[in-house]
Amino acid sequence: MADIAVIALDMDGTLLTSDHTVTRETVDTLRQARDKGIEVILVTGRHHMMACPVHHQLALETPLICSNGAYIFDFQAKRITAGNPLHDWQWQQLLPLIESLQLDVICHFSDGIGHQPDNVHIAKIKNHLSTLPPEHYPHFIEHSSLATLCNTHVPLWKIEIAHATPAAIDAFIDALPDGLAITHDRTAPNGLEIVNTGSSKGNRLAEWVAGKGIALDQVIAFGDNHNDISMFQQVGLGVAMGNATPEIQQYADFVTCSNDDSGIASALRRWVL
Repeated sequence: MADIAVIALDMDGTLLTSDHTVTRETVDTLRQARDKGIEVILVTGRHHMMACPVHHQLALETPLICSNGAYIFDFQAKRITAGNPLHDWQWQQLLPLIESLQLDVICHFSDGIGHQPDNVHIAKIKNHLSTLPPEHYPHFIEHSSLATLCNTHVPLWKIEIAHATPAAIDAFIDALPDGLAITHDRTAPNGLEIVNTGSSKGNRLAEWVAGKGIALDQVIAFGDNHNDISMFQQVGLGVAMGNATPEIQQYADFVTCSNDDSGIASALRRWVL
């Protein structure tokens, strides 16, 4: 195996424990890797505003690959440097279906996170973020009309949908029209994430790595969910967390401990440090 030059980290279910923190063991191990000159980059389904606190905690200088690879955000310059947003014609076909099934929706815009009132999913997120300092609190954009949100705040990078019952998500997937040219990942039984075709964590990571003059076989990537498979398929060493399902683990080269048991630290000590 080539010497590792980049550590790519999914956040939820991977870097973050069940209570949405990073273990001290993982923080220390990542610092040791960086002291050796290894780059550490977050590759997440989150909006950049939702990833900012962890990026700050780890004192990273790398950009952030956001919204399942839909765009890359430069924290130093405070701007999006590359991306592949959804087209108007795509979301215009999706919205009637979303509304007919009464799904909760979160929209990732460049300037914030859009949602409708009475969104149960957003209420849970806001409750979790309530202790954040003001400078790290995301900008939420509320409006009763999804169409108005999407027409007003452009570009639209990702759509997340959720419902209390997985059957509603199944119905949405079954009803998707042909020719939409989208990628959708079932990241939870009752949730789905939608980006433009070609957008994936693996593709955006490969693009960034190439720009650094680093070979993909020098990358170790950690993940636990469907949207991480694209990383496993492209990097030199794909590591699934112990809490990932057997379906996800089969795509990885190695399975480490769970996110609650500092699985990243354990794997880095074995393969990198």
